[in-house]
Amino acid sequence: MASALLDTGAVVALINRGDKHHASAARWFSEFRGTLLTTDAVIAETAYVLADRVAHQLAALEWFERMSRGGLLRVESVSDHGKIGGIIERYQDLPCDYADATLIALADQTGIVGVATIDQRDFSVYRAKGKRSFLNLIPRGFAKVTAVG
Repeated sequence: MASALLDTGAVVALINRGDKHHASAARWFSEFRGTLLTTDAVIAETAYVLADRVAHQLAALEWFERMSRGGLLRVESVSDHGKIGGIIERYQDLPCDYADATLIALADQTGIVGVATIDQRDFSVYRAKGKRSFLNLIPRGFAKVTAVG
């Protein structure tokens, strides 16, 4: 079973039917078979991005809860804030936000570089431990990937 990191934009696009990436995200999530890994920072950022529509925010929080209860989503702790600060500093030209930095740190911890994201620009620049490139799963389509991580 494949594992993938989960970024904010993928959930925002899934929840918000008006998002220009909604169809791609919905198709990817319906086809993905595996476990998603994310951080509390991604959940907080998702709620923040969707805050102007309370129904969207609540739907996202319910989705995270349902996925976690079903064993399809693991929320991992990334508590080395010095490392996260170093990641943010390394990518300050983008700039790299806290949620993305936690996903990069999680990739370093787990070795998983497949990421469900809409953010092609930043994740094409970010590198995991060992200078490994991230594989943007939603834009490229999961059908091309049989196992990640």
